[in-house]
Amino acid sequence: MSTKIKIKFVDFWKGFDPEDNWFYHFLSERFAIELSDDPDFLFYSSYSHSYLKYSCKRIFFSAENIRANFYECDYALSFDFIERINHLRLPLYVIWDKLDPSYLLNPEYLKSIKTIKKSKFCCIVVSNGKSQERINFFEKLCAYKKVDSGGGFMNNIGEMVNDKLSFIKDYKFTIAFENSSFPGYVTEKVYQPMFTNTIPIYWGSSMINEDFNTERILWRGNFKSDEELIDKIIELDTNDELYQEFISRPCFVNNELTKYFDSKRTEDFFKLVFNDSSKPLAKTWKKFIGIIVRKTRSYHLKKSLKKA
Repeated sequence: MSTKIKIKFVDFWKGFDPEDNWFYHFLSERFAIELSDDPDFLFYSSYSHSYLKYSCKRIFFSAENIRANFYECDYALSFDFIERINHLRLPLYVIWDKLDPSYLLNPEYLKSIKTIKKSKFCCIVVSNGKSQERINFFEKLCAYKKVDSGGGFMNNIGEMVNDKLSFIKDYKFTIAFENSSFPGYVTEKVYQPMFTNTIPIYWGSSMINEDFNTERILWRGNFKSDEELIDKIIELDTNDELYQEFISRPCFVNNELTKYFDSKRTEDFFKLVFNDSSKPLAKTWKKFIGIIVRKTRSYHLKKSLKKA
């Protein structure tokens, strides 16, 4: 390996900048790295299959509700609660570095909430129209009072929202349903409203209590039905005292950040990765199992889509 650690990013989301992203900034502050087309370590995600062209150490990062294929990657960072030496749980909201989580712990922040008066009811900002749970709940809640939708899907305000945080800050509630549900799959959707003193109405991970204080969230899992959840929303909407008490609760359990925000934990993981001198998985016999696993998953996915 050269003096510098050569890395490359492939198969990330549209607009991803290899020189301006959380991984690059985090690593460059702690390791001697350089971007290279001949990498020692390849960072890849789930938006294409360019990673298959590389036979170096592969590090998978999931920004979607997709499992890591450990027959194809040497290491993985994902939402999943799995205990493996080559896996680190790193939910998407943790790398949402536009927001400083310590702000939510500030006593002055919690105190200031009590003086805030919200002028609008509820909003939603989504572009993905594939979540039927989200669509159904949106329609049910609109039967009580209009929910302003500012995204590319179900838009009812006449324009697309450019600044989500600025948009949602005037609302009491924000529908923060994930695109799909899986234990541990928690994106920025539930996290962002907390910075605007807004109550997230959440559906997604059945283990959201591992990430946030569920007493500060209107979590669908705490209610027997959509109707029971909506009854609670109406109660808070019509009682300012109850609403203020609710949003004054800590965003995190015991008002402490979870271990997922611990930069040393993440740094130690990358030390393990970069000091690994074993043969890359792509150069071993296991790569053939990886091909079989990937093709099998693709077959079953296509089959399920035909049935849908």
